[in-house]
Amino acid sequence: MTPDNTQNANKIKNPWGHPDKYHSAGVLDIAKKQSDAVPAKVQEIEKLLNARDPEMSQKVERAFRQWNLIIRDYLRNETGLRLSVGDSMQSVPVRIMDGLPKPFEDLITNNNVNRLMILLNRPSIVNTAKGMAFFDNQFTALFNQGFADPGKITHAEIRRVKEFVDSVARQTEKDALLNQIKSIEDDILGAYFFKIPVVHLYWMVIGTMAAMLDVSVEFLTIVVVIHELAHAYSHLGKDIDGGKWETRSFAETDLKIAEGIAQFYTKVICEKLSSRIPGALMAYTRLMELQPEPYLVHNDWIQGINAVGEVIRATMIECRCKNITIYESFTAALKKHGQNIKILK
Repeated sequence: MTPDNTQNANKIKNPWGHPDKYHSAGVLDIAKKQSDAVPAKVQEIEKLLNARDPEMSQKVERAFRQWNLIIRDYLRNETGLRLSVGDSMQSVPVRIMDGLPKPFEDLITNNNVNRLMILLNRPSIVNTAKGMAFFDNQFTALFNQGFADPGKITHAEIRRVKEFVDSVARQTEKDALLNQIKSIEDDILGAYFFKIPVVHLYWMVIGTMAAMLDVSVEFLTIVVVIHELAHAYSHLGKDIDGGKWETRSFAETDLKIAEGIAQFYTKVICEKLSSRIPGALMAYTRLMELQPEPYLVHNDWIQGINAVGEVIRATMIECRCKNITIYESFTAALKKHGQNIKILK
């Protein structure tokens, strides 16, 4: 640790690699988890998802296989970091996983599966509410043009159904389970296990969130792959001098630093892929609606900054080299590089 971080270590309220975080597990811990019996509720959710789309897990697999190498190439170009340099090679495999990560499993275990089923249909409920508003507002026009028969249904009955659907739609938007999902400060769609290293993609969570957000499973998979591999590149990727992020410092860094960096590069790459995969940027944007503060701070970094890619990259490299773990120290470095690069330009 640098003196700056030694003096301020007690200020790190939420380190990215805290031992309590499930992605801090080692090989033996993961093996034990995989050997544990699958909770009944998790099995119910798997049946629910397979009923919606029997090919959901295969779609996650295909999307990863199709875009894996392309995503890694973009990450190399954007970060300036390499997992392979000369004869030195760092492998970070990606695996498609059954089951649920612990934070999401705990949440579901404490809730009724039927509540999750309702939230999976959240987009349909919201769209139905919009449709009922149209029927209510245009009932007379529909009748006059022969699209509705007042002998079979009255305007008052339409309005009653509209009020019912509106009520359900409002409840889904403020449902406690939805707010609990928003409060999880962990990567739950996928995870980078930095001690191993390996990336896991949880197809059941990806499918669940894709349904809630009304985006395709494939597009959301691409977003998750970029995010998790961004963690791996920022940690293990070698810079021009062969340096990488020392693992202990990486684990101790503030959650907002590690997640902010991963989110920034996810945004940049989704934007650069938009001509080839326009739905990925939409999935990224909608996913942020269900994410807490550490996944949103990068939006503050880019406000009013020229050459933002250079500024973030320079700040990340300084963070790695100097073992910066305090968020305030990171933002100070960000401001400094923003001013320096502006002067050079």
